[in-house]
Formats: sequence, C-alpha cells, structure tokens
Amino acid sequence: MTIQRQYSLPNCTLILEGLSDGTAAPSQFDLRPALSILMSAECRFVGQGQPLTGGRDFFESLVKAVSSYAQEFLSGVPSLAGESTQPSLVRFQRINENLHRLTVQALEPEKTTSPASKPPLPTQIDLTTVQLFDLVEAVDQFFADSQTLPELSLQLAPVSKRHAKATAPIAKRALPAAVGMSSLALAAIAFFFVPIPEIQRPRDPVPQPNASGNLATPTPSGAGTPNPNPTPSPDVTPSASSSPTASPNPTPSSSPTASPLSAEELKGSEATAAKITDAAEIEELSGKVYEQINAGWKSRPGFKNDLAYRVTVAQDGAIVGYKLISPEEADEGQTPLPELLYKPVGSRRIGEPLADFRVVFTTGGVLQVSPW
Repeated sequence: MTIQRQYSLPNCTLILEGLSDGTAAPSQFDLRPALSILMSAECRFVGQGQPLTGGRDFFESLVKAVSSYAQEFLSGVPSLAGESTQPSLVRFQRINENLHRLTVQALEPEKTTSPASKPPLPTQIDLTTVQLFDLVEAVDQFFADSQTLPELSLQLAPVSKRHAKATAPIAKRALPAAVGMSSLALAAIAFFFVPIPEIQRPRDPVPQPNASGNLATPTPSGAGTPNPNPTPSPDVTPSASSSPTASPNPTPSSSPTASPLSAEELKGSEATAAKITDAAEIEELSGKVYEQINAGWKSRPGFKNDLAYRVTVAQDGAIVGYKLISPEEADEGQTPLPELLYKPVGSRRIGEPLADFRVVFTTGGVLQVSPW
C-alpha cells in the first residue's frame, strides 16, 4: 500500500510517496506506518504552474541545497557546498534581495543510437524570500517527522572562521588600536616633561628671641593643644621658664580660645570655675571616677589608716586635681591618683565646669567614692 506524507505551507507544499519495508515498528505516540522507501517527491509553489518532481536523489539534493542556502542567506557567510567537486541536482542562486533562483538539473537519459537526441534542459524557478522560507519550513517539518525516512538526516557543520567575511574593513578595525597607542605615547611624553617633586625633610624648630633678648626654647611642659589663631596679649611676655607663677586674682579671658593652665593655676581656678550641680551628671561622674581608681588600684591594702582625698573631676570624667584630706601626711605612691591625673598638667580650659568627690581608700581594700 502506498504511503503519502504531505507538508503544507501557505506558499509551498511538499508531497512524499513511498512504501514501508515492514521492519520499523510503529511509535508509541504515532500509530502511522513508517515511510522508509521513497518512490517520488513533489514540490509545488504558489504562482508556479509546473511542480518539481523526482526520486530519492532529487529529494536528498533538494534538502541539502535548501538548508545550506538558507544558512548562507541568514549568516552572510558563503557556504562550502558550491565548492564540492560532485555535481548537485539542485542549486540555489541569489538574484537580488527578494529573488532566488532554484535550478534542478535533469537526469541524463540512457545512451541511445539516435544522433538527433539532445540532453534535457535544467528546470529553473524564481522564488521570493517568502516562498524560500516556506520551503525551509516544509523541510524542517519533514526532519521532525520520525515516521518518514527515519534513516535520512542532515549533517550540519560550522563554517571555519577563515571563510567568514569581515563586517568592517581592516582600516576601520585598526583605528581604535592606533588611537589608543597614540594616546599612550602622548601621555608618556607629557609625563616625561613633568618635573620630579623635591622632597624636603622637616626642619628642627629654631629658637626665637623674645622681647628681653633671651632665646626662648620650646619645652613640652605645659604644652597643650596649639591655638590655630593665637591672639597676642600686651600683658603677657613669653618666658623660657617652665614654672609659671599663678596670679592671686585670676581673671577669666574673654577670648573664646582656651589657654593652658599650670598646676598652681588649676588649684586656684577651683574658686572661680563653674560647679557641676546636675544630680544625674554627678552620679554619672561618680561612676566614672570609681571605675578609673578601682581599676588602677593594684596593691591593696598597703597602709595602716584610711586615706581620704578630695578629687576634682571635669565633665569628661578626667581627674584634673586631687588633695589629701586625712591623714595629713601619706605616701601618694600607694594610690593610683598620680597615674590617673590628667597630663600634661595645666592644659585644661579656663573656667571649665568641675565637680569634687570624696575618695576614701580603706585599710580593708574597699574604695569609697561620694560627692564632696
């Protein structure tokens, strides 16, 4: 029984007729009999009165030619099928952007003794791009049909890069590299003329003569944070002495810039400094004082009687001064107060709010801190 397969598209119809050899079992999902012996192949196009017909050789040549030409048309890379030494029954030729010529060579007739016999002429059909890709779709449907000529397959291979045409001329492709190299060379030349910066070591401070003609040598004692905008005072004369004398009646400076205090001035400023009266702030400072002194009191106890001190604390919790209350004489080295005193002495701000606390070092090794 003859088996027919038809693959229809709007502009192309592919019809295959053949037989089944009976060896192929029907598929589980397709109960149609397998067409394994091709007897004839017919290809019809809309607008073309004469269809293209042939046998298995014609059909295999048509499948290979249309697949190769479609890849060449889409990629722009010439196909190697035209370089084959064996003649092909079906060939495609591009005429313009929308017209493609399909040529089918006629099979050579058997040799006859008649001298008047002439070889048959090839059949040529001009296809539009739409008709061409309908033919491509029909061929794709054939390859997707597993019940029609299952042993026939299309072998596709990538084209070598040496056959690909450059999309841009070599001069245009080399232009970015040339511009980059030129820019690099110009930048190197420009950097060549840039002078090398000179590195100078920091100079040692030079003593400057004061008003009395003596040279004032800078000393680290009593040095606090340098004032970026110092204001000269006519009543103050720089001196090389590192132990300034405290004024009996210190007058707060009206300048917003803080000036350093010596140890004596710090004791004298207690009478004029503002007192911290907020209960919450005093309680917080009491905790800070206890933590500092308790952490620094390593050897305890090392004395016979309790030691009571009046400790002056700034708003940030720094211990800026202390004074022994009882007994009248004691070794201060037995307490951590000398190590916890803010250094350098006298570098705090004038008029800074202060708070006094009573600190007792008991003989039992217990530290007591309470507001003064």
